[in-house]
Amino acid sequence: MNELLSTLVFYAVAVVILATALGVVMSQNLVHSALLMTACFIGVGVLFIWLNADFLGAMEFMLYSGGVAILVVMGVMLTKREAGPPGNPFNGRKLTALGMVILFMLVMCTVVVSTPIPTGGFVSPDTVSDLADMMLNRYILPFEIAATLLLAALLGAIILAKGDGEA
Repeated sequence: MNELLSTLVFYAVAVVILATALGVVMSQNLVHSALLMTACFIGVGVLFIWLNADFLGAMEFMLYSGGVAILVVMGVMLTKREAGPPGNPFNGRKLTALGMVILFMLVMCTVVVSTPIPTGGFVSPDTVSDLADMMLNRYILPFEIAATLLLAALLGAIILAKGDGEA
């Protein structure tokens, strides 16, 4: 019974995540897209907590659901826009998008079928200290490279947002 309940909760949360992600892409209103993205992030956080990755779930709630979603909503709301067509119009490439989705699904199904399923697994009683050990000892170089790339992307976004004469 416990396994059945666990499976039902997983599929229910997965349906919520997929529905809100589809809503982000299909919505023509940017504010609605941002709010649906927040709901999608909350669903992913719930999924992490359900799978006993409590640290990742907490980070998902705090960073993505809280910080990033609020920044996106505030950025959209504070941007000057003239009254006109929707801010997220469709571009008429439905067949191309459908083809890419089918190709992606084929690749993912091939990967899932060809990947061997390991028996057992490692479940840490203290995920925070294990993640800190990995990020600050074993994987410090990739962690620093990712931080540098994010800083470069942030600087590039600021320069692009400022315009030609203001930078």
